[in-house]
Amino acid sequence: MRLKLFSALLVLLVLAGSSYALPSLSGFRGVHRVGSGRTIGQNEIAFGLMPKYWASTNDLEDIRFFAETQQGFFDSLLNVKDKEHLAIGYFVVDYGATDWLEIATRLTYKITYYERDLVQPRGFSAGRWDGNHGVSDTRVGIKAGFTPTPSNQLVWLGIQNWFEFAPPSNEVVTSEDPCGRWFDNMPMYEMRNPMLSTGHTTIGADALITLDLAGVSPGTPLRFHANAGYAMYKQTFNMTDFRYSYGETEVNFYDSTDVHMRVEDDVLNLGFAAEFPTQYATVFTEYTVHELLSRDGYNSVAYFTPGIRFHTNAGFLLDVAFDLGLTEYDPEYYDLGHALYQQGPVSEEDREARAPLPTGATQDWGIGFGLAFSSDLMVEEIGPTQGTISGMVMDARTGDKLQGVLTFAGVPVDTVRSDPVTGYFEVDVPPGSIPITVMVEGYEPASATIVLEAGQNVVKDFQMRPEAVAGKITGTVIDAETGEPVIASITVTGPEEPVSVECNADGVFQFEAPEGTWTIKAEHEDYVTRTKPVVVPADQSVVVDFELRPALEEGQVMSFSNIYFDVASATLKPESYPVLNNIVELLKENSSARIQIAGHTDSDGSASYNQTLSEQRAASVFNYLVNNGINPSRLTTIGFGESQPAVPNTSAANKAQNRRIEFTVLSI
Repeated sequence: MRLKLFSALLVLLVLAGSSYALPSLSGFRGVHRVGSGRTIGQNEIAFGLMPKYWASTNDLEDIRFFAETQQGFFDSLLNVKDKEHLAIGYFVVDYGATDWLEIATRLTYKITYYERDLVQPRGFSAGRWDGNHGVSDTRVGIKAGFTPTPSNQLVWLGIQNWFEFAPPSNEVVTSEDPCGRWFDNMPMYEMRNPMLSTGHTTIGADALITLDLAGVSPGTPLRFHANAGYAMYKQTFNMTDFRYSYGETEVNFYDSTDVHMRVEDDVLNLGFAAEFPTQYATVFTEYTVHELLSRDGYNSVAYFTPGIRFHTNAGFLLDVAFDLGLTEYDPEYYDLGHALYQQGPVSEEDREARAPLPTGATQDWGIGFGLAFSSDLMVEEIGPTQGTISGMVMDARTGDKLQGVLTFAGVPVDTVRSDPVTGYFEVDVPPGSIPITVMVEGYEPASATIVLEAGQNVVKDFQMRPEAVAGKITGTVIDAETGEPVIASITVTGPEEPVSVECNADGVFQFEAPEGTWTIKAEHEDYVTRTKPVVVPADQSVVVDFELRPALEEGQVMSFSNIYFDVASATLKPESYPVLNNIVELLKENSSARIQIAGHTDSDGSASYNQTLSEQRAASVFNYLVNNGINPSRLTTIGFGESQPAVPNTSAANKAQNRRIEFTVLSI
């Protein structure tokens, strides 16, 4: 079982609402599959029509397709993706005999079809679909529930018993065409739901518990449900199994045996659900698992099911639910021992272990809809005409409680003062949009708009900030390479409106700012923009200096003859690192720039040797930049050898200038 998934499934957020008695797939009051410990209520009745559709894909390898078609005879191994389709319609009726007892019944109609992947040559002979449909089973049950906490109805406990029976139709899906898995008229037991019914009977009982937080927290009416139960399924199978072998052009059936079995399965049923009701809808999520205790392989059927249920005061509701299968299924396992029979005698125990699951095996995914009517949803909307807003007024930094004055502009409500000791306030207001302004001496005003309905209680606390005392920010802006002042534009953003100033001729700026956390930005059209955060204390000065680097331009060439390598080598010398580190910082500040790294040499040595050396040195610079955080997609390399000297190679000094690395800006 995968119960460890449960903790990850109950995570949804929704607004508050009220509680309704709604029918589940079992017919009793509940969520979707999971039942509620609560009953529907005396003389209440609910009807529901709930169709569901599931789909699954079977990936099958090396299927032997052995058949004669209009295009010829084929003996091939195929890999196919077959699909299973299952649709089930539930009609449920639930009636509350007393406040603690309800009776429910359910009629089920099933449609099950198999869709073949018509890869060639399979598509030359096999039909696309095989399946059947009809009434599957009928269920009746009785449920009792009560609350051990009548004062707030926080906990509800219940138990339900049910009996399910089906006609012995044995209308299993059979193959109508050769497809590589089944022969003509062969039962297709290896489907997740191969039959309408097997004349099965089922009896079960479930213990139910519901935790309804609305009883203790009206503003957060979350409901949680847990179910644990046991069911015993009995299935009847009557079939003729056979052995076969392949001839040159036909299949030979050379042995057969009649199989008459009654398979019994003990099933442990577990379910967990959470509900989040609102006024017009209930959002829910479920985890359910059926554990077949007497099976060894693939014996769990589990689903995670989120959904939403819309309801009206006229008594009608609509469900939308999505199923995600959580357990595995082997599409070649549940064949009633047919594959084992090809190898020799098969015991009845082996056939029972491979009988189709009475619950149906796990589908990959499914979606369900429900149309229902519940009489207890027919509520006459007579209630309170006002709502309540309450909360506390406190210092945002220290948490000290404050006495504040609350006003409500445009609303016929008197001014309210919060308690000077506790900071608590409470006021009754008409429904609608309520603007609130809070004033406390020595603090900045606070405001909020509350939207509430009649009878609703809203809690709103106000965190008051002391009035700001101005501080001072000063600083300088200089060129990072030359140290010369830059007349930059300084923009400051933060708790107040943005402030902009201009540096003077010496690159100095100064202005006042209220205490708080600010962001300072230095801009100049010829430089890369820089920003810094700064915390301004009340009535104090803060110094913030900027070093701006020139902005790169497309086509710009930067040549460096002071990037040194070992003699006749591409190994960088340590004295080159400061220059390259400046290039790294420049590229990080120009984050979208792409550059070309070009290597040049003097004329000593052969032209081919110098060409290779220049390429290797460009690659060394490339690696240094990448190792220091530059994305390699922004860099390209090229070597020019001795072909593009900066000056004639007529002296040692000139040759030193020609041994250089150049950076060309390809794009910005």
